[in-house]
Amino acid sequence: MYLASLTWKKLEEKITEETVALIPLGSVEQHGPLAPLGTDYFIPEEFAKRVEAAYPDKIMVLPTMPYGVCPYHASFPGTIDMGIEILSEVMTRIAMSLMDTGIKKMIFLNGHGGNGPSLDKAALAVYKRGGLAAIVDWWTLAGELNAKWAGGHGAGQETSVMMALKPEWVNMKDFFPANIHHVSDSLQNTHISIVTFEKGSVRIIRDVKDVTSSGAYGGTDAPEDANREWGEEILKGVTEYLIRFIAEYFKVSLSREKN
Repeated sequence: MYLASLTWKKLEEKITEETVALIPLGSVEQHGPLAPLGTDYFIPEEFAKRVEAAYPDKIMVLPTMPYGVCPYHASFPGTIDMGIEILSEVMTRIAMSLMDTGIKKMIFLNGHGGNGPSLDKAALAVYKRGGLAAIVDWWTLAGELNAKWAGGHGAGQETSVMMALKPEWVNMKDFFPANIHHVSDSLQNTHISIVTFEKGSVRIIRDVKDVTSSGAYGGTDAPEDANREWGEEILKGVTEYLIRFIAEYFKVSLSREKN
């Protein structure tokens, strides 16, 4: 079921205690020279479609929220930053509106790491009102399901998935090696904000352009190694996991009372 396609009367008829809302969201931001600005919202939107197809009478898919929290990417053209406070307020209001409609369970299908704090706040508001909200960060989940599916920003993982979904939006011919600017000789970046020191790691936040000249940063997933087959494998594996997870999520009881 798709919320935007229903009248208020049809929506009222279709909602049951089992109904789970899927809320895809991401970000409009740079993803290096290869992947499109809409990568972070387009991928979770696709996951929502695939999951809805498995549970068409129990899943309610909301319109995708394209904008997110990405101030550190702002030095690159096309990046649109909502800010933590604004995104938190928007997602909380969406969640509260769903609860007013009678939907108490929801899942935020997230495509961008910067959205995390805003989603945590919205999910807690849902819980305090007697509902339950799960947050799925698909790129992290992919790496947990299969180490070969892990990835960085705008690198092989994300680019491969976009190649499987929208190959015409991917510009492999525009690839150029990034100049990586580490914090120091002894503080080496292994990701945009992750820096290693001795046997540990810390997070040091800098403007992305001051870390990588291309805007992309892969771990083991070099951007130039992206390919459609890898993307299709990730899409299939993560979708199958989400379908199994949601089967269990349907069973969770919400018997407590909250104001």
